[in-house]
Amino acid sequence: MYTYERDIAHCQPSPYVKKVTVKEQVDAANSDNLSLLSFKEIGWFCVDRKGDHKPGDKVLIIPPDSVLPFELSEELGVTKYLSKGRIRITRFRGNRSEGLVIPDQYEKWVPYIYKWEDLPSIHMQGETLSSKEVPMIFEKFYKIPNILNEPHIFQVGEVLLYSEKLHGTNLRTAKLQHPETNEYQTYVGSHEIVLKESDKNIYWTTVKEALEKSIPKDIIFYGEIFGPGIQHLHYGRKKPDVMIFAAAGRTESRSLDYIRHEEVVRICEQYNLPHVKFHELVFESLEQIRQLADGNSEYTEDHFREGIVLVSKEHPDRMAKCIGFEYLQNKGQKKKRTERH
Repeated sequence: MYTYERDIAHCQPSPYVKKVTVKEQVDAANSDNLSLLSFKEIGWFCVDRKGDHKPGDKVLIIPPDSVLPFELSEELGVTKYLSKGRIRITRFRGNRSEGLVIPDQYEKWVPYIYKWEDLPSIHMQGETLSSKEVPMIFEKFYKIPNILNEPHIFQVGEVLLYSEKLHGTNLRTAKLQHPETNEYQTYVGSHEIVLKESDKNIYWTTVKEALEKSIPKDIIFYGEIFGPGIQHLHYGRKKPDVMIFAAAGRTESRSLDYIRHEEVVRICEQYNLPHVKFHELVFESLEQIRQLADGNSEYTEDHFREGIVLVSKEHPDRMAKCIGFEYLQNKGQKKKRTERH
């Protein structure tokens, strides 16, 4: 129906393009013609032409890494500012702009705006198991929202744990009973898929090398595989590595619940499983979280971090992430930023 300047056949419509209310409008620094907008429902900031919008106005916000149809970008007059239709975080005269603001009359275009992801490399692909071969309890991990898209997840004063967000590919693995034979076996998957065992697949080779001999039965471990060949950030590794960031297990009601993170650390250390570092903080503001999301990685001196992941200390099912502004700008990096998931 519409044309795109890049192949979006493997991408999904963005769930984060939404109608929001302008909260504040302030004059942008170093410019007589630009203003900086903030919004009531989200935490992004956007540079806008001065006078186009005022507090209380309803607008559409299109966040970073969204891909616009060519026809829409032409109608808006922004094609030359995009990267083959993709919105990127940028600075205008030193002012941070984290998306595109357009009038809400363009709401009909929302289903045709996509969230960009790079295609997986060949060693991240593989044959999948059928649903009848997989225990129902082997559930995919919660899709963590960006706190700037959903800024009201946590309460001011709430105790949180945060860890560095590793830029890699999601892994889930467990030793569970086969639904037909009741024999325990190892399951390996990522997001929507559960993979057949293969020595050519990065998920299986990583689990076999780093986790399979150690993981206890009946606990689902969620981690990130990272390093060379996965994404553009390598963390100083010579080959792919893995770290656990969460776990889940059955409760007395037989449902699956996330395990509190202090218990995750205890289990990982008991069974000698690699895990991310957790730090405690008291939630104060979005700006506090933005500052933590930027800066150098804890795991290498070669580059900055992608961002951070936050989880409520008392409620491990309440989570959010914040992606660093430096990462989104790809500041100081020679390699093109990748988004394979």
